[in-house]
Amino acid sequence: MNPGRRSGKGKEPVDINALSTNGHLTTADPKVESIPIREEELMRVICQALFEHGYSKSAQLLQDESGYRLESSTVTRLRAAVIAGEWEIIEQLIPAINIGQDSAVRVKFSIRRQKFLELLERNSVHEALHVLQTEISPLNIHMAKLRLLASLLMCENIEEVKRMADWDGADGISRHRVLLEIQKYIPSSLLIPGRRLETLLGHAIRLQETMCAYHTPDDEHISLYSDHSCDHTPFPFEATHIFDEHSDEVWFIAFSHDGSHLASSSKDDLAIIWSVDQVFRPVHILSGHDGPISFVAWSPDDKYLLTGSSDKSIKLWNAKTGYCENTFSHHMDAVMAVAWLPDGKRFVSGSHDMNLILWSVSGEILHKWTGSRITDLAVSPDGMRLVAIIDKRIRIYSLADKSEMTTFQEKDDITSICLAKDGRHALVNLSNKGIHLWDLDEMKMIRQYTGQKQGRFVIRSCFAGSDQRFVVSGSEGIHEPPMCAGAQLTEHADAKIYVWHRNQSKALEILPGHTGCVNCVSWNPRLNMLASASDDGTIRIWQPKRLE
Repeated sequence: MNPGRRSGKGKEPVDINALSTNGHLTTADPKVESIPIREEELMRVICQALFEHGYSKSAQLLQDESGYRLESSTVTRLRAAVIAGEWEIIEQLIPAINIGQDSAVRVKFSIRRQKFLELLERNSVHEALHVLQTEISPLNIHMAKLRLLASLLMCENIEEVKRMADWDGADGISRHRVLLEIQKYIPSSLLIPGRRLETLLGHAIRLQETMCAYHTPDDEHISLYSDHSCDHTPFPFEATHIFDEHSDEVWFIAFSHDGSHLASSSKDDLAIIWSVDQVFRPVHILSGHDGPISFVAWSPDDKYLLTGSSDKSIKLWNAKTGYCENTFSHHMDAVMAVAWLPDGKRFVSGSHDMNLILWSVSGEILHKWTGSRITDLAVSPDGMRLVAIIDKRIRIYSLADKSEMTTFQEKDDITSICLAKDGRHALVNLSNKGIHLWDLDEMKMIRQYTGQKQGRFVIRSCFAGSDQRFVVSGSEGIHEPPMCAGAQLTEHADAKIYVWHRNQSKALEILPGHTGCVNCVSWNPRLNMLASASDDGTIRIWQPKRLE
């Protein structure tokens, strides 16, 4: 059944390129390609919105002028009967809707269940039992549902019934919930889903957000009056500070969780904690390792910092005092990565000695996975999964029972991994100049980011933006110059920072400035800040361009 056009003539067709604006005609933009929309659907959706917002007279006028009814008289009577609890009328109307046998059974169950519960609410137990036996049971519904309804007859009071049935009574919203439930089985052409115009406009806004390359959730309200486009000015594209206290290549950097500090590690055997909130300076220079430091990791509360080194050790530092509080020396080869668990009492380390170790901060080895040479690792934000990089493989372990959950493979060696805050998506840098975005739950690669150069060195990418809408990575040069601050690049070198929208493969921005391979980047969501570390011995802090 289709409500269709009412009897009688509708309005004469009008030129859709002549649009009315506050009583004046204006011409639609000829550059915008129009999308064919059925007039009947448009009028009915607008009519529904008018009714929902209380403009019933305008809605009725639109129906009269257009010749289209919002819905058939049968559907209108059905809707009113559900809200009024007129069960006999509803039963008479269901066959007239012509929705098919299976859908009709589901609709009848929803209606008769509501009828049964309302009888219990009125303490009409015998009538409720009669409905259960003669009206609900013949529907041949799932036995578990039937047993639940039968058990409600034994409840001592209506509060217990409501709790067990997840039902708020006839005076609550239960009848409206029934209407929403049966709407699933009635074609939308007969019964338009509620707030349909707002839903469509919401989809349009989300699409514009997705298509906007620089959109962030912090942007102001998106207007319906014009197409949405964000200015890229707020993104941190300007290098505002350069840290050059390291005397050799800087391999790793990480902002603290509160965004107030940055930690860096270098080939010069040092790690440095920097202040980056208003005052930009080194706070602690952490010395004690006997080899280059490949990795740093902040504890969840930012009180401690772990450093992993090629001297085969891991050190635990007090981030406030700069004092080394513990050294962990079980590994037999270079420590490549460390990661905290969310409780701040345990962490995991990976090494070239083919061992993954779960530690307590006191130094106790809680578990060991053996047999694989570890390149990098990450722990999911919920602390349930450990993701390890082993040559070309991504291997996931359960931190609950320590079992291997799954393993899947890339085409080339993986040099690093960055896990998204949802724990599901991960960036992996490959040795063949590629960056891939993986869905770890689906075990599939969903996007490749192109442009940056990688082949000989470990380069670490990161998610950026307050909602991780962007991807950022460094890049190496084809011919690296001798490392020194201020060195000049050869004409074939790159050493740039690449920025992509997460949903686009081509880079949005390419940031020059470093004079050596950019090994690592880190994002500071609180301060809208980006940091980069390079073989040129420097760390650059990137912030939004200052307005003149």
